[in-house]
Amino acid sequence: MKVGIKGGMLDLLSEGDVQRIHNAALSLLDNPGIFSESTLFLDIFEQGGARVDRDSRMIRVPADLVMAAVESAPRSFILHGRNDPGMDLMIEPGRSYFGMGGTSEPSFFDYDHWGPRRPTKDDMVASTRIGHAMPNIDFVQTLCMSADQPTDVIFFHDFDAIFRNTTKPTVINVLERPFTGRLLEIAAAASGGEGVLREQPSVLGIVTPVSPLKIAITNEGIVDAVKAGVPILYSPGPLMGASGPATVAGTLALTFAEVLFGVVLVQLIEPGAKVVLKPDTDVFDMKTTQCTYGSPEQSLGKAAAAQMARFYDLPVYGLGGGVEAKAPDAEAASEAMMNMLLNALAGMSLSQSLGTLSFGLYGSQEMVVICDELVHMIRRVLTPVVVDDEALALDVIRDIGPGGSYLGHDHTVQHFRRELFFPNLFRRQTIQEWLDTGSRMIHEVAHERVLQILAESRPVPLPAGVDAALEDAVARAITETGKSGGANR
Repeated sequence: MKVGIKGGMLDLLSEGDVQRIHNAALSLLDNPGIFSESTLFLDIFEQGGARVDRDSRMIRVPADLVMAAVESAPRSFILHGRNDPGMDLMIEPGRSYFGMGGTSEPSFFDYDHWGPRRPTKDDMVASTRIGHAMPNIDFVQTLCMSADQPTDVIFFHDFDAIFRNTTKPTVINVLERPFTGRLLEIAAAASGGEGVLREQPSVLGIVTPVSPLKIAITNEGIVDAVKAGVPILYSPGPLMGASGPATVAGTLALTFAEVLFGVVLVQLIEPGAKVVLKPDTDVFDMKTTQCTYGSPEQSLGKAAAAQMARFYDLPVYGLGGGVEAKAPDAEAASEAMMNMLLNALAGMSLSQSLGTLSFGLYGSQEMVVICDELVHMIRRVLTPVVVDDEALALDVIRDIGPGGSYLGHDHTVQHFRRELFFPNLFRRQTIQEWLDTGSRMIHEVAHERVLQILAESRPVPLPAGVDAALEDAVARAITETGKSGGANR
């Protein structure tokens, strides 16, 4: 099992600020409440004790119901590797993990053409293998999409590629009930059966309500995902200045009202069900109308959201390595490092989108490799400094004395590998060594690593019967989608 590095030492908000944002979120859940397109959700909340106005379709959730749901949700749980205990993650507040990609992205960064192009399922397979090979990537999501497949069934092909090429945990899309049911069948087949998926969940299910203050019929699949044992990411996405206030504090109040509504919904469906907060603090850029990925205020909002999650003592998930840069360059690395380091310092449990470029429109395998090295550095930064007699080394300092050398001392030999950082990708070359090896930029070094991984990688081994079960589940999902004429969304 992987046990992530402990963060949570960064507090951007005072205790009073945290309490005011919490009170504001509770106030919004009471007035005006959440609008529901779905009669199913009206029924669930009415039966659970909320005030439901069926004429206006508004759900008003009292504070005591919210806090009872927060108390009911597990503080920690294991997000399992698929048939691979070595990839298990201990999910708990303040402990940080990092994941490649996000939801299916419409384009793909082609290194040879130095720009985006339409992706294929082969790109999905190759990208998944890159994520699987990276030692500091803890969970794997889509870096592109299987855009060479029919639109209505792209997601099924995407997850077929993921389940066959990594054992690391992933995140599935929870939409309307028929689609979600088919995807849950695929996830169960890849896990070894419905019972295994429930007892050893290796997927999170992301639910995206409609901000501000609305939940849609297309979110009804959450009911089936919860009952299948899938931990839920409830992911409202207000855009600062567009679908949310133009202030960080106002956006935090709004997004936490919505995410707490999701916690209540999950607990009303099944008390004690696993849930991870996903309070987005996205920013609407007034110049370009884009949703920013590398803006300082978005990073501040995420760090504050992670602090709020520590207040609720629940795990939290958010944008991490995603950037606005269009190529795996210095801009991309600086944005990614700012996002991921602040997340880790603030105690973000799960940081996503490593390798994602251009506001989430496409991913780069080379950027995944670069982000893996950045996480390697972050984990060293967050490793606690040991202060004890052995580490203080007073006897060693006195033994060597003024002007002496520590290089050959036993204390140095015993400690340097643990105390000193050694890069995996970045190079500590002299100027002449750099010139003699072709003056390569880091994206070139990363590309060489990508080619090496792809030359050596293969599909992950599947337990007996899983290969055929997964093939049948994917084929059945595609056939049923064609018969119903239904789209993914």
